[in-house]
Amino acid sequence: MRVLVANPNASEAITEVCAKLARAAASPGTEVIGWTNREGPPVIDSFYGDYSAGRPLVRALVGFRPRPDAVVLAGFGNYGTAAAKEALDIPVLGMAEAAMALAAPFCHRFVILTTSRRMVPYTEDLVAALGFADRCRAVRSIELPPVGVDQPAGGRVVEALTEVVHRIETESLADLVILGGSRLSPFAERLRLYSRLPILEPVACAVQMVEAVVRLGLRQSKIGKYAPPPLPLADYG
Repeated sequence: MRVLVANPNASEAITEVCAKLARAAASPGTEVIGWTNREGPPVIDSFYGDYSAGRPLVRALVGFRPRPDAVVLAGFGNYGTAAAKEALDIPVLGMAEAAMALAAPFCHRFVILTTSRRMVPYTEDLVAALGFADRCRAVRSIELPPVGVDQPAGGRVVEALTEVVHRIETESLADLVILGGSRLSPFAERLRLYSRLPILEPVACAVQMVEAVVRLGLRQSKIGKYAPPPLPLADYG
């Protein structure tokens, strides 16, 4: 099985992180191919960045050769996920929707942690669009510097995440935490050492789910919502 892990932004460093996480989660016999949307924005940190990523992402995925068996969109956002599902006839799965779908059977309410305060409303809109608003207790954030700026040491990030998770446990009725972004994903294993709440890392969730989908012979329905676009893709410019 060949799974394409597609980073919606242009950061090769983030692609490398996601590919490493995906390979660690993949089953024996699954080949993980990391890919970077070089025509996209350097980071998806806003609605503007989201929409800037979508068009070049989808066009590149349609032309990707050799075709993989499935695509994992390795960003915790929208960035044309539905358009990719329309345009491709292989399974396409975003890591955000995978994490929320896997969380639902194992908790009453979950909380999502994101990388900045400004991404809280973005993430809340994403949760609603994916149909999980009733299961999401809240979206919380820590503050990471922008990509390209000196990053805090890993221990400091884990400390900040641990503090927020402890507040979630004591101040809300949530009983599970989803890490909302590939920049937070590398800290999942260390964070679990300090948390009584289950911590879901979304890249691993997406890889395991898409493997199951391929083995079951499933994909997004091509009747209705994800039917192919009415015009040939070239006609959209």
